[in-house]
Amino acid sequence: MGNIRPAVITARKHPLLNRLIYLTLIKLPLHMSFHCVYLRQATTGPSSDSPPLIMFGNHSAWWDAHLAMVLNEECWHTDGYVMVEDTQLSRYRFFRWCGAFSVNRHDPRSALESINYAVQRLIEAPRRSLLIFPQGEILANDIRPLVFYQGAGRITSKVAAQAGTCALYPIALRYEFIGEQKPDAFISVGPPIIIRRDDPTWSRDSSGLPDARLITQCMQQALTEELDRLRADVIAYRLSLFTPVINGVWSINRIWDAVRGLEQIKRVGEDDPPRR
Repeated sequence: MGNIRPAVITARKHPLLNRLIYLTLIKLPLHMSFHCVYLRQATTGPSSDSPPLIMFGNHSAWWDAHLAMVLNEECWHTDGYVMVEDTQLSRYRFFRWCGAFSVNRHDPRSALESINYAVQRLIEAPRRSLLIFPQGEILANDIRPLVFYQGAGRITSKVAAQAGTCALYPIALRYEFIGEQKPDAFISVGPPIIIRRDDPTWSRDSSGLPDARLITQCMQQALTEELDRLRADVIAYRLSLFTPVINGVWSINRIWDAVRGLEQIKRVGEDDPPRR
């Protein structure tokens, strides 16, 4: 009996350990592995009186959760939580200190408990956020259509019903080599979807809650649009639309030119008309 795993591996959020893990296991590796981490936001981030918010992103690489944590730690400063597959969190339990908790999508009872746990975390204190990758697995960045599990929609519906409002932020992530030795990483935040308990425009399910299936469909459409917009701007080298949030190490040629006192070569697309 002692070997039975709990239905949910709960978070053990610790502000100091969260910051330490971010600086050593997230920010430093990003600095060493990428030329630059870029960010753009369609709107300003959440304010001090913002409703509970859910960040939902595409899952195409090992780095995805790292980038979402950069957004929160460098810009938004919410009390963040993240839903992680139970097999992964069982291996790397220290991420519980950063707000990670488990989900087992193959066990309906366990998945429901994770949904209820997420809802409780979001509504029990101000400035709470949840990061979720509703595709549920790593898939190529440009696969279409996006297909989401229903859990994110159910969490949103329950949070809106209990807190009155829930804000959904689509987070598009992309990685590209753009003329440098190391790749660039891009974070693009779309306009939030606001779900209100008393909004008559949202259809209701049999329990009277905002329809989770409709919410999920809206999430799929919003993230698809943001991903397509990000892809178009990145391959056209419209880098002026983005703000660097983490600068990485220089490429070997740039270090060598600096040692010799030579002027640095232009970046790909720098000062050139953007491609259409």
